[in-house]
Amino acid sequence: MVRKFDSFPGDANGRQRLRFHVSVRTFSHSPSKMLIEAMERENVNFGMEEQSFNSDALLLDLLDIHPHEMGNILRHLQPSKIPVIAAIASAQIGLVDSSLDVSDFIVVPWSKGELSLRISQQIGRNTVIERPGVIQVEDLVIDTGRYDVYLGGRPVFLTFKEYELLKLLASSPGHVYSRETLLEQVWGYQYFGGTRTVDVHVRRLRSKIEDADHSFIETVWNVGYRLRG
Repeated sequence: MVRKFDSFPGDANGRQRLRFHVSVRTFSHSPSKMLIEAMERENVNFGMEEQSFNSDALLLDLLDIHPHEMGNILRHLQPSKIPVIAAIASAQIGLVDSSLDVSDFIVVPWSKGELSLRISQQIGRNTVIERPGVIQVEDLVIDTGRYDVYLGGRPVFLTFKEYELLKLLASSPGHVYSRETLLEQVWGYQYFGGTRTVDVHVRRLRSKIEDADHSFIETVWNVGYRLRG
């Protein structure tokens, strides 16, 4: 059954909560009672995965899974375009592999409001915001009208080609661009240099917009690049 709520209460400061829809994937006959009660208490708009469409996040219900089964379940997860949050018991922590394709874990017992907060944070990190003349991916902002780029509110100084390369990648997060396509669209048909120049510019671009807390450009081996999305 899909549960929907018309309104979301504000936080302690009276701010409206982020509206989102969460799909729940369970690996037993029914979702964990604890998880369902937490989502209803925190007014999370949710439904079972097989009944939900256009969800903003996927919540894995692993609370009632035997520890020996959990590792196998997580290893066979398919990559997802939306954030994946796993709800686990404290006894299962030792079975979690840091290389797994899971955006976040929430561990029982959790604090009041923590479930909805973690979900909304992951959705926010995965959201691409587009306004007229502005592309925003997380806290990376590209002002296409002014040819300006900001990271965390601070200006990033790019060369024209670095800027054009970033703008193209950010226009379709998740889309893989081959080196040949990037060369053609950023440098033009008349450019006689090889695709090596694309790699050089991507490396320089990464040095300016990525650090320990930010990773935007993903290399797709033997193909090209994409902006994480």
